[in-house]
Amino acid sequence: MQNMILNLYIVGILIVGIVSFRRIRGSEDFFVAGRKAGTLEVTGSLLATILGSSAILGSVNFAFGNGWAGAWFMLCASLGLTILYPLVGHLKRFKGYNLPGLMETFYGKEVKILASVIIPIAWTGIVASQIMGASKIIGVYTGLSYTHGIWISGLVFIAYTALGGQLSILKTDFLQFILILLGVVACFFYTSANFEITSSAPIINDSFGYGDLIIMVLTYSTTFFVGPDIYSRVFCARNEETAKRSILLSIGVLLPLAFILAALGVYAANIFPDLNIGEKSALMHLATDVLPRPLTVVLYFGLLSAVISSADTTLLTAASTFTQIFTGDLKERKAITVTRVFIVIFGLLSILIALKLQFILASFFLALAIYSGAFIIPCLLGIFGYRAHKSYVIAAIVVGGATALYGKLLGGGNANYYIILAFILNSAILSIPIVKRGSFKFKKPA
Repeated sequence: MQNMILNLYIVGILIVGIVSFRRIRGSEDFFVAGRKAGTLEVTGSLLATILGSSAILGSVNFAFGNGWAGAWFMLCASLGLTILYPLVGHLKRFKGYNLPGLMETFYGKEVKILASVIIPIAWTGIVASQIMGASKIIGVYTGLSYTHGIWISGLVFIAYTALGGQLSILKTDFLQFILILLGVVACFFYTSANFEITSSAPIINDSFGYGDLIIMVLTYSTTFFVGPDIYSRVFCARNEETAKRSILLSIGVLLPLAFILAALGVYAANIFPDLNIGEKSALMHLATDVLPRPLTVVLYFGLLSAVISSADTTLLTAASTFTQIFTGDLKERKAITVTRVFIVIFGLLSILIALKLQFILASFFLALAIYSGAFIIPCLLGIFGYRAHKSYVIAAIVVGGATALYGKLLGGGNANYYIILAFILNSAILSIPIVKRGSFKFKKPA
């Protein structure tokens, strides 16, 4: 029965991809859904993109080991969206399709090419983290091995995204978000009604201090006001007002959800104090050992929806940005074909990473560290009108990204200092032209 339900779910997703494939009339449909998305579509897509396996399973696992500090994942996401809100007007005036294209308008073609190389590499790690999450969910639900789950989920992601692009993503994201919300909220109410929290660490504690919070803001919150996936949602909105309403609605959902996810982790820690979350996620353990079967099924498919809705957006972002290196402009018809080829390539690379690296948050935060250290400051300054010669911007991107990557690979307590150093070096390099000129070179955004 479990396999049959899973198969029907997968077939339904692929049918949406096929229907969307037939409705694509040009590059604008494939990459930004024709810029016609309404408030519910954009809100659902924003939330479904944010609430991937790394966010949901990661938040619960983090709360399992660190108490109420697990709420910071979604709180930091809300902070990032809050900062994004006043930037929407600048972004909606941009008529391109993605963040590297935006960088080209600020600093030139060479910067766009560099962004189109680095972002797909980093985002492949995020896609891999979603595939890992999907495999764990499929394994618990059906009993299939981790390897089989990786291949099933990975190939479905690839086919679904390649067929319909942004059209298929937006069509299903709102429904997937509803499934996510139903599953998580049902699990929370059942758990809270049947168990008590006897002990838990506060939201700031010995294992997660203010320094850790600063790093999370730098590497996580920033990707919500300067992020390829989030910007792609904004570009799909039919107008500025639609995008702004969607952001406010998303914040309104994420704030309570932050504490719901943290509560689930705290409950799991109280119920299963000896659980090894490296082998089985805390939320999956609650599902199999605590929830009644009907709620378990709802939660499973909610989580699977979370993974799919986040992975497809991330995979399309990685492939479309890399395509620009070869086509120059995504508005050309051939860009769709080239992007589909790279969706397959990056999807397969993500599968291989997922097979080798089985720790969701490790893959997720490694990718975010590279991106944040490289692009947050140059892109944000560009939005506000800062202009500099491409050589300074390229140097800032390379030095910042490499420093953050080195810190994450180094690991240990010093890793956080390297991420802070990445932002400092990035800012210092970009400040050189200002020092030389003696003033800030400002150009009103187009």
